Amino acid sequence: MAKKRSHGEGSISFREKKNLWVGKLLMPDGKRKTKCAKTQKEIKDWLLKERGKLREGIYIPDDKMTVESFLHRYLEDYGKRSLRVTTFEGYSSVIQRHINPEIGKLRLTQLRADHLNLLYSKKLDAGLSNRSVEYIHGILRRSLNKAVKWGLLTKNPTDMASPPSVKFKIPSTWTSNELRSFLDSLKNDRWAAIYYLACTGMGKGEILDLPLKALDIEKGFLMVVQTLQSVPGKGLLILDPKTERSRRLIKLPDFVREALKDHLTRREVLAQNPEWKESGLIFTTNIGTPISSRNMLRHFKNKLTSIGLPNIRFHDLRHTTASLLLEKNVHPKIVSELLGHSTVTLTLNTYSHIINPMSGVAADAMDEIVGQTRSKASELLNRLHVEASKFPTNWTYWK
Repeated sequence: MAKKRSHGEGSISFREKKNLWVGKLLMPDGKRKTKCAKTQKEIKDWLLKERGKLREGIYIPDDKMTVESFLHRYLEDYGKRSLRVTTFEGYSSVIQRHINPEIGKLRLTQLRADHLNLLYSKKLDAGLSNRSVEYIHGILRRSLNKAVKWGLLTKNPTDMASPPSVKFKIPSTWTSNELRSFLDSLKNDRWAAIYYLACTGMGKGEILDLPLKALDIEKGFLMVVQTLQSVPGKGLLILDPKTERSRRLIKLPDFVREALKDHLTRREVLAQNPEWKESGLIFTTNIGTPISSRNMLRHFKNKLTSIGLPNIRFHDLRHTTASLLLEKNVHPKIVSELLGHSTVTLTLNTYSHIINPMSGVAADAMDEIVGQTRSKASELLNRLHVEASKFPTNWTYWK
């Protein structure tokens, strides 16, 4: 009696009617995987490869899954519970607009680096920036890493793809005089404290969603605990900080603390309005509701136009703060913690145009150290020459 083949052993047969060799492999889920080829060698090679996958624990249960169906599963099974709301919405939009129309119908197991390179080229030709296409690549890389982890792929094709490089762009910033002129122009402005807080390195969403309970005005501290984000179709949402490093304690400079005191006094007056809706936020509209970032940005741009300062983004106030502190030789680690960066490496990379010239400080210090050493050595040699001149010229040591 013939011995029954076990899972993963496979079989080879020849179909005379079709003149094809057939390989069959029984998978762990009981389904049979089949391949046809013109030569027996091709079938043997296929069987060896598939057996190797089974031995290594690499088992692809559904090789008919398309890229589109996988990305849908990725967003539903992983994205909704693990990604920030804004990140999830961004991923969903990019997948629907740029990824699915180009490669969505391909089988996931057949996706190759050349498919991805073609996708990137098409998007660049369509006018997308290198940064936007690199963002598409990032979404695919992270999602396909999950496909590998879940056993749907044996390797990530993005590892072999060639996304466009993103050139470093120096952030737009103001000088200390320009920043001072801007802050001086805010006298009696009802939103002045917003811009003063931006000088502590806080982001737009962190400022607009700053709760009263997070501020200790007497001790001059505040805690960044949440952020306000505008999500398409959902309006303004209160979210957790982007990273754990973003949740941080900030010591307020005196000028910011005084501006906040004035703002809170003004807020108490507004809160007497019968139409007031208490939101628990420091910065609100005249009736207590959250401030729309769009309205705040419009106010910021109008203010710049009225005083004639260089046109920068609101986010560039954060860059300005970091740049001015680094120029004052504040340690990058301190600046990184102030900004809430995930790592000090991010700070070093973002402001390398400032930090690199600061290496001159080290050069000056070495000049001073070596210069003093050389000066002392020269002084010692001169003294030796003076002492040596006191001895007779015909005197020798061994006499």
